[in-house]
Amino acid sequence: MRRQPLIIGAGPAGCAAAITLARAGHQPNLIERTTGPTDKVCGDFLSADTIQRLGGLGVDPAALGGAAIRRVRLIHGERVAEAALPFPAMSLSRRVLDDALLRRAQAAGAELRAGRSIRRIGFEDGLWTATDDAGAAWMTETVFLATGKHDLRDLPRPRPGGGAIGMKMYLSLRSERARELDGTTELTLFPGGYAGLQPVEDGRAVLCIAVRRLEFHACGGGWAGLLAAIEATSRRFAAMLAGAAPLLPRPLAVAGIPYGYQAPAAPANGLFRLGDQAAVIPSLTGDGMAIATHSGRAAAEAWLSGGDSAAYQRDLLRTLAPQMRLAGWLHHAGMGGLTQAAATLAASWFPGLLRQAANHTRLRQRAAVGG
Repeated sequence: MRRQPLIIGAGPAGCAAAITLARAGHQPNLIERTTGPTDKVCGDFLSADTIQRLGGLGVDPAALGGAAIRRVRLIHGERVAEAALPFPAMSLSRRVLDDALLRRAQAAGAELRAGRSIRRIGFEDGLWTATDDAGAAWMTETVFLATGKHDLRDLPRPRPGGGAIGMKMYLSLRSERARELDGTTELTLFPGGYAGLQPVEDGRAVLCIAVRRLEFHACGGGWAGLLAAIEATSRRFAAMLAGAAPLLPRPLAVAGIPYGYQAPAAPANGLFRLGDQAAVIPSLTGDGMAIATHSGRAAAEAWLSGGDSAAYQRDLLRTLAPQMRLAGWLHHAGMGGLTQAAATLAASWFPGLLRQAANHTRLRQRAAVGG
């Protein structure tokens, strides 16, 4: 008889796996390093397929206060391109979403160990052995690795040289700017990066920035310097942030994001990589939550059907390949000065290009249905 799986990480991917396993009558161990709801460096964007998958897990973003997103604006310098999204979308903070998913996982029967971090993990003779910082140990044939952008020391992902820096802040905008942003996600391109601004629940806005390390350090290596550098390139961006009040003590930050990473095919050793541990799609696409929930549920279903981790990984690679290729191209275009200008000019002439880009960077296969 197989031991209960160990799920490391209780974000959307880990909770999707836990809910799926628990609904099938299992009692997976769910390890989470935090002890309560926390903010994460994530754009908070939920596409239509993500909303559908969350519904299949028993979570309704609208009932949690998610803000409707209907349009996208692309901004470079003084040029603005705008189009309606080809699908309904929402914006909901990770703090609220993760809490709702975790409560669903516990209600379904998952065993949560909060405030625990896995310090050592190894594989020998067909079993994984994991030890946490309190000295507790688990032995199991199956590990679902769902630690998001943070790697376990013993199971690191290869990282490209430097990688990108991601930063995030919640803001209270001036009332006239909040009205202008209502229902819209704005993507401002600047030398070496892009900044996304959109409303979230409770009348707040969220600002997320992805920037290359070189450009980040060139503007002083801090949040204030980065904002000033972006404002210097775009009067619209400066106007949107004028008078805005930060709602966090300091910006959230993560370094070395390996955009474009996909976990390669692996041996059938019982290790299922989920979410950002399986694939890191560039954040400008807003489809990370779809990949997280899909991979969590797909991995759990593979385990329940007796499938192995190698087959799951191969299937996930094939499923994600088309959107990852396009997302990678768009990310590089969004980081480079000449391509930024050309992309915004083309989108202003042909707004349908924005809709096509949004449409073709979606994960559409195996959308979750039912409860």
